Order: sequence, then structure tokens, then C-alpha cells
Amino acid sequence: MKRVFAVAVMGRDRPGIVAAVSGALLQLGGNVEDAMTSLLSGHFALMLVCSAPESVGPGEVRAALASLPDDLQVAVWDLDRRLERSRPTHVLTVYGPDQPGIVHRVASVLAEADVNICDMTCRLSNGALYALTLEVEVPPDRSVEELEVRLREAIASMGLELTFGPIEAEVL
Repeated sequence: MKRVFAVAVMGRDRPGIVAAVSGALLQLGGNVEDAMTSLLSGHFALMLVCSAPESVGPGEVRAALASLPDDLQVAVWDLDRRLERSRPTHVLTVYGPDQPGIVHRVASVLAEADVNICDMTCRLSNGALYALTLEVEVPPDRSVEELEVRLREAIASMGLELTFGPIEAEVL
């Protein structure tokens, strides 16, 4: 039997962070099963799920990661089980002039329609152009056309553009 942990690491970007984290987990007998990394305004962010032998607890994982540089923030959670993975069905892109509230308006419409956000990326370019890209799982009983209308209405006063379409093929 294996234990499953979630690990988050964030700090100043530089080469070697993934190698250091994965190496520390490997020394515990851990296996990285699912991971995402990103650069957020020059800061490196890593979130991963790993399995480890039953004898390894969250304290040992934290101790192993304590060897990382002090400017990296680390959090470790003991997960009680693996959950069924959401499967995105559509890609939604919103872009236009940057302003407060873009993410909230879009996320609120999706939440009201019971649409799950599976992946989200936001980028601010040149301090003025904002791009929000989401992979979402639209429930089979929801009207995609009605959802798109509601999304367009939510952002209309903000001068934003929107594209919304199905994901054609699932890679994994």
C-alpha cells in the first residue's frame, strides 16, 4: 500500500528546483505521479502529487524538502485517497484590456452552471492586455450554447473578447 501526498513549492525562479524536489522525494522512495509547474510573475510554482511507501509520513516529506533553499515556500498535504480526475470538454479563452474582476466574472458564471475549471492560465502582457485561458468540464446536461451566451453577457461591459469550443481529442 502506498501513501499519497500533495506538495506545493513556490519561490524565486532558477534552474534546479524540480531536480531538487524530485530528488528529495525519490530518496524517500517517492514517485511523482502528477505535476504542474508555471512561472508566475518571475516566481516558480510547482504543485505535484506523489506516492510514497506506507511508512513515509507528511513529517518525513517536509523534512526531506527542508534542504531546499530558504527562499522557497513549501507545503505538504497527506491525501487520503486519489480522486477521479475531471475530464475537460471545452476550452474557453477571454482576452482584452486588463481590469479587476475578469477572473471573478468568468469563474462565477461557470460556478453557477456547475462547470468545473480543470486548468486555468492568466497572463498580463505589457501591463495592458489580459488573457485568460481555461479548460473546463461542462456537464452533459448543460447547454453549451446557453453557457456561452451567459459568459458573453458577463464580460460584455468589460470590452473583452471570448472564444469557446470543444476539446477535439483527449491526449491522456
